[in-house]
Amino acid sequence: MEEVLGNLWGQLVGESSSETDADGDDEALGSDSEYVRISHRRTTSGDGDGDGDDGDGDGARRVMSPDDPLFPKVTKSTFIGVVRVGRGRVGRGTATVVDVLYRGAGGKSSSVRVRASDAHRGFVGKVLESFVKSMEGEDEDEDEDEGNGEDAKERGRAATRRGSSALSTSSEGIKLSLVDGAERGLGDIMTVEHMESLRRALPAMFRMRRWNLAYSTKRDGISLKSLYRHASAKEFTILVVSDSAGAIFGAFCTETWKIHTRYEGTGESFVFTLSPVGMKYAWSGENDYYMLGAADFLCVGGGSAHAIRLEEDLLQGSSGECETYGSPRLSSEDMFKTHRIELWSLE
Repeated sequence: MEEVLGNLWGQLVGESSSETDADGDDEALGSDSEYVRISHRRTTSGDGDGDGDDGDGDGARRVMSPDDPLFPKVTKSTFIGVVRVGRGRVGRGTATVVDVLYRGAGGKSSSVRVRASDAHRGFVGKVLESFVKSMEGEDEDEDEDEGNGEDAKERGRAATRRGSSALSTSSEGIKLSLVDGAERGLGDIMTVEHMESLRRALPAMFRMRRWNLAYSTKRDGISLKSLYRHASAKEFTILVVSDSAGAIFGAFCTETWKIHTRYEGTGESFVFTLSPVGMKYAWSGENDYYMLGAADFLCVGGGSAHAIRLEEDLLQGSSGECETYGSPRLSSEDMFKTHRIELWSLE
């Protein structure tokens, strides 16, 4: 069963929140408390006496209440994210159980398991309130239109991977008022239905943002330098690639594409395929190799292989099984020739 991982990065715990309480706890989220970025992750049902296994082999864990004297102090600076573990028994009833991830002493990652609806105090309380709000309607989106025929079989096979989920096949179409360029015929890879399925897969805070075609190989020339130049100051982007055999795939990225000295990005990024089938592969938690821009290539994901790698000339690339997103090869072949590349910014 695929559940939801809510990472409150960037705008939620960003630089704009500067208030601190008398005990040094970073409580204030201000108007950003509504922003929870959503991706997906494998979970379990959490059956048991409110404990449950989080799927990572850590066994039964106690659900801590707000007044537990051993509850760790989690602040804005130490907070990492919130993972929905599933529905489980808590006391005499059932509730949504989540793990709050944070950095403890020495920067070591740790977690505490809580009931999402509990009225925790301070920063954790604000985080859980925002998380619960972000979950509204997500399950309906996940279950909508499971497809049929061979496409459904392909989705079924792909969905057995950790963190994967089928993209919606809704044909209602993205509102063209949200797309700058598509209505003028500038987009050359995706259909309106493709764009709608991607919009629905985005974290909630991005779904109503305007899409702007920042870069296109057809319009702006085939050059990695040109892509970086057009991507300047554009923080949230969707990279879309079509290869010479007809596969369409890409990535939602959360840092500006430019030359970096190390991997950048955050856990709400994901990779996807649009053709031959629509699938989303969220961050697996295995590593943090989200995206990297170099002078002679760019890549998304890492480990034994990149989910997407494009060479400097943007004429060829590669894709393989990637630990970062738990994704299979996205392209038609391991080594592929590109047909078109586009970079859309969300503004």
